Amino acid sequence: LKLMMLLQGRCRKLVGTLSATDLRGCYINTLKSWLGISALAFTEQIATSPLYTASDKPNDIGNSTRELVTCYAESTLSEVIDKAVAKHVHRVWVVDQAGLLIGVVSLSDVIRVIRQSMLSDSDT
Repeated sequence: LKLMMLLQGRCRKLVGTLSATDLRGCYINTLKSWLGISALAFTEQIATSPLYTASDKPNDIGNSTRELVTCYAESTLSEVIDKAVAKHVHRVWVVDQAGLLIGVVSLSDVIRVIRQSMLSDSDT
């Protein structure tokens, strides 16, 4: 499991994110007890779990309500990179004005574009 986007209904309203980071440090017995709940309920459980809320690290899950990091299709690559770096995320969700999911930009996507640009510049 690398990443799961949590969508609400047929309109593709983005309501949450679940990634491997959410599982880090979670005890196996705790995970077993949560196997029957929805992915969204799981993200809510870990947000209130003492395992995460007791942390004093600024980038840990429990210190926030898991803000969805989003951009618009019109956002510049620079804006997307700034958001990813500032929020310490690997993916920025692309949404429309109503908050409906259009796509996702990952750091791998960003690196690929920059690499292709650099390679094409060196060919000229």
